[in-house]
Amino acid sequence: MGASAPARSPAVFLDRDGVINVDRGYVSRWSDFEFLPGVVDALGDLCELGYQLIIVTNQSGIGRGYYTEGDFALLSTQLIDHLKEAGVNLTAIYHCPHHPTEAQGGFRQVCACRKPAPGMLLRGIEDWNLDPERCVLVGDKPSDIAAGAAAGIGKLFQVTAGDPSPGAEAVPDLAGIVQLLRSP
Repeated sequence: MGASAPARSPAVFLDRDGVINVDRGYVSRWSDFEFLPGVVDALGDLCELGYQLIIVTNQSGIGRGYYTEGDFALLSTQLIDHLKEAGVNLTAIYHCPHHPTEAQGGFRQVCACRKPAPGMLLRGIEDWNLDPERCVLVGDKPSDIAAGAAAGIGKLFQVTAGDPSPGAEAVPDLAGIVQLLRSP
């Protein structure tokens, strides 16, 4: 008998703007980054529940020329460092700089990574040997939910005060998801 394959891990895929931080439109500097209430604690709770944390974020501001890949990388490093100081480990951050009509140059394209396409999630599943059925996606837009459904993510949550997208469960914030995941 051969050795069994290692167990595939669960993760929470998180949209950034509107789920982790206040969505001010094209947030590209740490000075403009403001965590939503309770997010850092909720992220820590998700880690304690055994989930890896992976951010998947459309960043067409890069393609539109509002900020650079370097600006995004610097903000991401600052986010990772801030969370690490709070005891929260981010596994990865994936981003899509493309837009099909509004971007400039090579960034203007239809791609497999811009949500609602599932490319960033599929890459995370492959890179981190994840079990998509045990994973969770948290987004605030229908495109986030569509990407999660297309990637076969087991639980889809939409941060909204209104009706969620089909297939998603509405939650008021990230802390609400922690409570639901703790429930049997």
